[in-house]
Amino acid sequence: MAQHKKIKLKKRSQSSARIHKGLSMPVGPGGSSSVSFRNFADLKAKYFSFRGRIQRRPFILRMLILIFVQVFFSMILYSRFVEAILIGKMEYAILFAIIFFVLLIPVLWSMCSLGTRRCHDINKSGALFIIPFGCYMFSYIAPVMGWDIGATAFQSITAVSFLGLFTVRGTPGDNAYGPERMR
Repeated sequence: MAQHKKIKLKKRSQSSARIHKGLSMPVGPGGSSSVSFRNFADLKAKYFSFRGRIQRRPFILRMLILIFVQVFFSMILYSRFVEAILIGKMEYAILFAIIFFVLLIPVLWSMCSLGTRRCHDINKSGALFIIPFGCYMFSYIAPVMGWDIGATAFQSITAVSFLGLFTVRGTPGDNAYGPERMR
């Protein structure tokens, strides 16, 4: 007959138990540098407010998310818009155009908000963001108008401007637009 050996179990530490419990994410206060939001007030503060400052990393992440979202729904709605025109259903074309503009408004508002606050972080007026934002918008409009050289110029200015906003370090300490955010 085989001998049954007793297995002695060790008590897990609290952190090990948390990992074992489904690899749950730690619950705690989300910092201002995170991309996610907990409620509508947090969403409004992170994406739609024009006051204060935003550092490079959250600016880059949030801006890339907004650009990805805009490109994603633009491709879908634009293809549906063109398809509706090609099959002669103008009421559907108008519907897709309206949906496109309704979705575009909050994305553009958020981009302006983030750009303004990033300019504030480098101690410049938020109005300076009109240069990269205007060139970004004209880079979409110029090809439709047949300005191929202009579209390339606007895209180049947009790329250089955003590269500057992505790389320039913010003003250390407090500045005219608010206190420095903790990292």
